[in-house]
Amino acid sequence: MKNLKIIAEVGVNHNGKISLAKKLIECAKFAGADYVKFQCYSTDELVTPKAKKAKYQKKFDKSQSQQQMLKRYELSEKEFIYLKNYCNKIGIKFLASVFDLKSLKLVKKLGLKLIKLPSGELNNFELVEQIAKREHEVILST
Repeated sequence: MKNLKIIAEVGVNHNGKISLAKKLIECAKFAGADYVKFQCYSTDELVTPKAKKAKYQKKFDKSQSQQQMLKRYELSEKEFIYLKNYCNKIGIKFLASVFDLKSLKLVKKLGLKLIKLPSGELNNFELVEQIAKREHEVILST
């Protein structure tokens, strides 16, 4: 199983807090994961102000809208750079799921060789096309 890679899914479970993101990275490293994966998105590229939350989101989050909730969890470019550097420092690979073209540009800036396309973006043809034009290895969720 030498080709097996373990990816620790952080996603947005950092709740928009860098201190929690660092703790999750450390836990992933301690658990022996090869990668730690975050969701990289621009809220304004994904949802409108009137987008409603899913039922399970309403149960756990008091935000009025999907946009407000996602905005709270969105990390800035500076924060992603910091977290990637932190991963390098402690010896775990940084991975990102990209949801939009703005995020794809950030992934390029981060110098990632491997990216993940989430299953919900398979019909985002512009994003898929731009990923296909780049020299990334891609994990494609279905």
